[in-house]
Amino acid sequence: MKQYSKNYEIKNRAKDYLQGKYKAAVLLCFLNVLIPEAARTVINMLLAPFIPAVNLENGISAAAFLPAFASDAVIQLIASSVLGVFQAGCTLFFLNMACGQVYSTNDLFYGFRHDLGKFLTISTAHALLSVLCLLPGQDLLLICRVTRSFGYMLPAAGATLAGLAIYVPLSLGLALSYCLMLDFPDKSPYEVIALSFRIMHGSKRRLLMLELGFIPLMLLCICTLYVGFLWLMPYMQMNIVCFFLDIMNPREVS
Repeated sequence: MKQYSKNYEIKNRAKDYLQGKYKAAVLLCFLNVLIPEAARTVINMLLAPFIPAVNLENGISAAAFLPAFASDAVIQLIASSVLGVFQAGCTLFFLNMACGQVYSTNDLFYGFRHDLGKFLTISTAHALLSVLCLLPGQDLLLICRVTRSFGYMLPAAGATLAGLAIYVPLSLGLALSYCLMLDFPDKSPYEVIALSFRIMHGSKRRLLMLELGFIPLMLLCICTLYVGFLWLMPYMQMNIVCFFLDIMNPREVS
């Protein structure tokens, strides 16, 4: 009979793997935020002229909003798909660390040097899910905040809740896709995505509870003016890797 580790055991294992290695892990996670966000800023600046202007101060109509939303969605999808490839390298870094292999910050660029098409397909799946499920609610909340009109509050809340209801289970199903692509490089990205959903069947709640357990630490990090995230991000990344290793190699119990 196979038995998976409890979440507290996974967290303890993540701490053990990071023991004495936090300096490299913090640097890697810092670069994994800095480089993609800097690139995203440049992409948004270059493509911003192609987004139709909308004057929110004087109200907004569907005819004015839809072209702007569509353009923004396309830009966000392209940027997130390309920059999401960095996550493949970040995952490789922590997999190497957990498995006692050689690791370095150069791992961050692994996805751009090896099987770029495969990792780009994986990152596009993540980006497409995020854009379709979360962007409508975000844009409606922005309109509600800028216009200060309560008329947009109900649609914004509805779009946000509906988006989350779809996004959460699907994102949990995709959660192991980068790990699996690295573990099974001969598989196609579509096979990896299908495999991720199959492996996560019955384990989504366990991963969700693991991720929700980070919320108190996130709140503490906010109190430190976000500096604490430099230490929390490596811990969270290692937890996902430990979850992957555990689900692929559960303990045999009689």
